[in-house]
Amino acid sequence: MLVSLIKDYLRAEKPKKPKGTIFLRFPSLALANLASLTPEDDEITVIDEQISPIDYNMNVDLVAISVNTSVAKRAYEIADNFRKKGVKVVFGGLHPSLMPDESLKYADSIVIGDANESWKELLIDFKKNKLKRKYISNQKKPINLPTPKWEIFKKMSYLNTNFIEVTRGCSHNCKFCSTSVFYHHLHRKRPIKEVIRDIKKVKSFPKNFIFFVDDNIACDREYAKKLFKALIPLKIIWISQATVDIGEDEELVKLASESGCGGLFLGFDSISKLNLEKMNKKHNYISYLKSVRMLQKYEIVIEGGFMFGFDNDTKNTFRETLEFLKESKIESFLAMYLTPIPGTKIYNEYKKQNKLLTEDHSLYDFRHVVARPKKITPEELYEGVSFISKEFYQKKEMNKRIKRRLFYLLKNPSVKNLFQLIGTIAINLAFRDRIKNLSKDGTFPKSYRNI
Repeated sequence: MLVSLIKDYLRAEKPKKPKGTIFLRFPSLALANLASLTPEDDEITVIDEQISPIDYNMNVDLVAISVNTSVAKRAYEIADNFRKKGVKVVFGGLHPSLMPDESLKYADSIVIGDANESWKELLIDFKKNKLKRKYISNQKKPINLPTPKWEIFKKMSYLNTNFIEVTRGCSHNCKFCSTSVFYHHLHRKRPIKEVIRDIKKVKSFPKNFIFFVDDNIACDREYAKKLFKALIPLKIIWISQATVDIGEDEELVKLASESGCGGLFLGFDSISKLNLEKMNKKHNYISYLKSVRMLQKYEIVIEGGFMFGFDNDTKNTFRETLEFLKESKIESFLAMYLTPIPGTKIYNEYKKQNKLLTEDHSLYDFRHVVARPKKITPEELYEGVSFISKEFYQKKEMNKRIKRRLFYLLKNPSVKNLFQLIGTIAINLAFRDRIKNLSKDGTFPKSYRNI
């Protein structure tokens, strides 16, 4: 059994589970990759807790759970239940890799690093009843993957399952980033011909829409340019993630657009250079507005990610960030709290400085205040994140963004611009709905139920 976990309030069996939206529900590509590496004779069951509850009476021999920090407690609970029945449990993912000693208390075995490097060996050992306690992958090896087995997600209520991985990791060394620690600050690339192979084999409608799940698809600019050139003949529409400095290279942005890039999630993180400097995010020492305008010039939709709670954040930071969001006219925005994930440099620093407000890792989900800021109180941080989220997703602001995308579509009718309009509407409604839902549990003020 392959298990994908979700936060408690979104689990399928919860009676007061928010209706949520299908636009914020994504399949785990890691599970599809593992399924593709599993022998055909082995029967695979996939459970996504947001879609269906776990049945502990299922007849399974091995349970593999992908674990991040915020759901680690839940993973341990599931493992305990299965292990009491004599079922072996394996953990993989970020948390076991960064916190192996803790994870081994609850699992029969853990995979450190890329699971695809160890999965076949693990299955052979399991069948011989010789499961090792740890499987450590060589993160420096080239990525060699078969086509993901997307069919495991059939009838699981995902809007689209055309998720493909092009590269892994990021060569930057931001203090707060768990991904860079997990991948040892390496950026590994797949052979472009294998990426093209997988694109041609996608199964989910619409087949020309692809989600590249990379942490930073443009980290290696020369590789990215070669990739984008290879994508142009395929006439796909794709979205992914990148760092803000992609906007410094017009040739790269132009090729991304020509290859079908419809949107990018950009990690702005902070408008303060002092914050960026302290977090070792030097590649963001650029003009955010100039970079945004470059992407907009080539009609690439932007979702901006910001974190709040850095040492140089003040009460003015929220209004200053809001002013930038309005001036830049980006299409969607995600506000998060600075969260020191165990195993990262910032976690070790904050723990030493006694700045952690809690060690309850279930709250380390970027939507709870878990660390003490320097220049504002935790209460002021909470109020600021609530304020900027509400202001950005007010109806009048949301309607402005939708009208702009509609104008682009009418000015230049195309399938890509239609997708961008639909996407802008969907993601804005989804985040607005999420604010309403989270106002019920205190993540946002209760008054936000009526925004």
